[in-house]
Amino acid sequence: MSSDTITSITFPSAPNPTGAGTLDPFVAVVTPPNAYVLPSSETRLRMQECTVSPHPALPPIPAWGYGRSGHMVSTPGPLLEAQASVRSLIRWDNALGAKELPYDLVVMPSDDAADPVQNHLGSEGVPPTAPMHAPIGWLSTHLHGGHTEPESDGWPDHMIEPGETQRCRYANDDDNADLGFGKVGAALWYHDHAMDATRLHVYAGLAGAYLVRHPGEADLGLPTSVEEGEAVLIIQDRNVDVAGDGSVRLLHKTTTDTSEFFGPLTLVNGKLWPRMTVRGAVARLRIYNGSNARYYRLHVLDDAGAVAHARVLVIGTDGGLLWKARPLAGDGSITLAPGERIDLLVDLRGLAGQHLYLVNSAQAPFSGDPAPADPTLPHPDERRPYPQVMRLDIKARRHGGHHHDADNAGLASVWDVLAGGAVMNPAFVRIAHSAGAPDPAVPPRYELPHAHGHRLVLLSESDPPGHLQLSELVADPAGSVQVQLPTDAAPQSYSPIDAGFYGTVGIMPVLKEWEVWRFLNTTGDTHPMHIHQVLFQPLGAAGTPYLVDGRYSQESHSTSQPLMPDPTATGRVFEPHETTGWKDTVRIDPGQLVTFAVRFDRVGRYVYHCHMIEHEDNEMMRPFVVTPLASAHGISHH
Repeated sequence: MSSDTITSITFPSAPNPTGAGTLDPFVAVVTPPNAYVLPSSETRLRMQECTVSPHPALPPIPAWGYGRSGHMVSTPGPLLEAQASVRSLIRWDNALGAKELPYDLVVMPSDDAADPVQNHLGSEGVPPTAPMHAPIGWLSTHLHGGHTEPESDGWPDHMIEPGETQRCRYANDDDNADLGFGKVGAALWYHDHAMDATRLHVYAGLAGAYLVRHPGEADLGLPTSVEEGEAVLIIQDRNVDVAGDGSVRLLHKTTTDTSEFFGPLTLVNGKLWPRMTVRGAVARLRIYNGSNARYYRLHVLDDAGAVAHARVLVIGTDGGLLWKARPLAGDGSITLAPGERIDLLVDLRGLAGQHLYLVNSAQAPFSGDPAPADPTLPHPDERRPYPQVMRLDIKARRHGGHHHDADNAGLASVWDVLAGGAVMNPAFVRIAHSAGAPDPAVPPRYELPHAHGHRLVLLSESDPPGHLQLSELVADPAGSVQVQLPTDAAPQSYSPIDAGFYGTVGIMPVLKEWEVWRFLNTTGDTHPMHIHQVLFQPLGAAGTPYLVDGRYSQESHSTSQPLMPDPTATGRVFEPHETTGWKDTVRIDPGQLVTFAVRFDRVGRYVYHCHMIEHEDNEMMRPFVVTPLASAHGISHH
């Protein structure tokens, strides 16, 4: 740890790949970015080579990033801020100098379960591997979570090569506004979405945050700028290596058995295990999981190592503010899958001169197992050799020779009001199959219409593991797949429509008609499923556990025994922010069925996919087409 830290908890350092000492935590300094407010005229952003400086003990490292006209290129890209319901126009210019990645890829031939090779820095002498079938340098920018028209959504095949431009129009409005489903202050992000190269381009640095600012945030008294105490923080994991010429470069390191990238180093806004100075009574932390595949189960700890959950309110998620603020769980943790965002309000009163820590306890790959008793301990066997993420240094500000910790003292009363149960988004509704009686303790319920479509999607993996797929199932008396849904008395027969991205389009929702989508996970991984164009909520209070082990063959697309609910197990209980806020990405745990209600209000071609990006690039992405009228495929209604 750095020498200025007085604490009863310690965190490990990492070896410096240059051989010059160690990479110590809480030495690098991160400052929250100021937002660039998008004008009504066109904004130009270029994608170009840059460098990132994650730690004072490391030299600048080559990367790719974004830059506005007349400004430096950086990764993450500049924080963009749009005004709610005010259209923005962005010209994405591919200004890369060459179609070559700024880092190497290695596939390690062997592994150690007790201490996997991904825990260690460097390629360990293994020669680099060329990216196969990946259109390196061809880019397609996607505004993740945006209510976007199809021509501006970043379709994976609509790629531009260096020297070309992609123009996008973003409405910055709410999906399903005709039903009164208003959102307040969405946290979106932009990143590359090129077919078969998303994992490589995002890892190179092509990602940045995008806020949709709503007047309701200021009306509540929430911080809406860096000066007021708001900080946007993008968390990413990385590995580094020393190249043959002596330069330090990023390294995408996987194994023959683990295709997902899990890096040992955690960067926040491009800084390695940084410290950030916060002043005042309250801080608003808007946290993004920008990693390719790593989950984060974040704990907030004080200098004594005690959980500080009583100081933290969850106020928002992907789609903006929750109905009401929710306290953290008793273990003080919040789980973020790749692509997910969380909005936290932290009470700093009485902490001047002290520290708070963000610590990660999620295993990789993530399976939903409970948090360990002590989240500060390294767990190499879980690919988590360094649990630290960042440190908050709470400083008093000097006024007239005296110290005060009340720069934004008015926010203290805001924290108290929200902790007391004030409604933050009065337009929020909880979608359900039936209407509920008015109850001030729960959100208003919106009853799904009796006539709505149904979709069933199977998440599967090959045997031996490695090939992942999404298969849409349709009812078929002669089908080879047997599934018993929770609403069925017995198993039913289904046939898969397709499992590849370029096969038959199997989902064609009708404009503004409700559908219920079910995702059934037969794999051993937790998959964060992301649906373009729309925000949603999981139906019910929990997922449904299923008997799936060894029952489904991906090769033959058939079941040896029916996939059916497991009466001996319990489903994952959805966290409060998943059921009292709007989401665009929700995780599906192994052996679980999770159900969503969705309604699309823009016609056109979109995709849904797993947001573990190595999975997305490996068949876990499928198209769907929203149509103004029912298609020839038909819609299954009640």
